[in-house]
Amino acid sequence: MRKNNFKSMVLDMVEEELHAANEIKDVSMSIREFNKIKYPAPKHYTGRDVVRLRRKLRVSQAVLARFLNASESTIQKWEIGAKTPGGANCRLLQLIENKGLRILML
Repeated sequence: MRKNNFKSMVLDMVEEELHAANEIKDVSMSIREFNKIKYPAPKHYTGRDVVRLRRKLRVSQAVLARFLNASESTIQKWEIGAKTPGGANCRLLQLIENKGLRILML
């Protein structure tokens, strides 16, 4: 991804957040409460979900592992149901599902 496109994406995200913050009518709302509304907990991913996402992206377990900074055996364990992705990995999987692998490339 070109740097200009990345900068544009970042600026768009910042602008979106400023608009969201501007819409808050009740100034007594805490940042924590706002974050719960704006950023709900990540979706829980099962082994089937991970397989489906990986196939949708057309990448191998090794490639997905590389993007998530995980081992290939971790991806294998998720896919067979021996383990489940934790919160941070679920958030990354959710980002990848919604925005594609490009979101993790610099």
